[in-house]
Amino acid sequence: MNIYLFGKTSLSGEVFYDYFSLKKTKFKIYSFSRDQKKGYKTDLKNPNSFSLINNDDFILISFAPIWHLADFLNELFYHENYKLKKLKGIIACSSTSALTKRFESNAFDKKLVKRLLNSEKKIFSIAEKLSINCQIIRPTMIYGSFKEIKDSNISKILFIMRNFKIVFLPSNSGLRQPIHAYQLAEVIYFLMMKSLNAKKKVNKLINLGGDNILNYEQILESLRKSLAKNDSARKCLILKIPNRIFLVSILPIMIFSPKYFAALSRICSNLASFEKACEITKTKPRSFPFSKD
Repeated sequence: MNIYLFGKTSLSGEVFYDYFSLKKTKFKIYSFSRDQKKGYKTDLKNPNSFSLINNDDFILISFAPIWHLADFLNELFYHENYKLKKLKGIIACSSTSALTKRFESNAFDKKLVKRLLNSEKKIFSIAEKLSINCQIIRPTMIYGSFKEIKDSNISKILFIMRNFKIVFLPSNSGLRQPIHAYQLAEVIYFLMMKSLNAKKKVNKLINLGGDNILNYEQILESLRKSLAKNDSARKCLILKIPNRIFLVSILPIMIFSPKYFAALSRICSNLASFEKACEITKTKPRSFPFSKD
């Protein structure tokens, strides 16, 4: 059995590749990329560029944008179906934005939600027609770093804390469930191995979070405590203000960027209560922030 990995150059993809490589398994993993130096040359936007490594069965794992994967699989299914004959399963990453942004009014988020949902539906449909396992993971608030790759969530919070002496938060900030990229790798590896031993076909959509449900104040305080004593973020003062004042203060942003205004206003919303990583892998809950070192 081979593992075909798409989206390896992302944080989650790199961490999964590293995690998989440390496992003692007879499976071989092959990465595919537009850059030939980073894997077998394949452009998801050009399915004709994809070639099978050999004639062995394979599982496809993807951290690439799910809409690119959906179009790629759809094109292969209807025009180069022979390339999918040995495909035995799909595990693809989507995003909890499909849930958390579905009521947003700005055009960007509305388009994103539609794109995510349509792509998920398309992939499940293709898997059904091929009669193979399909699991789509919607992780929330991925964080961590690998080599020079940083996340786009916690790293932004740390940047603000390091560059501003004061951070204002709504007094009742919403709940979040950040998941480390390493935990995401653990979950996907676990689901992959479990599906290989499953007696029945596996079709799952999993809204996935980390093991801790925290509000923004708890996230910032936990980050601050985890940093080195000389880190400038430790000196950042966190001030809480009433939610209504916070929302009124960011209203002018709507004029210039409805998307950014929506992102700030969601600080007040609860976007958690997803399935915990530890509940899936049956392991001990990880603390936040988690470090495997």
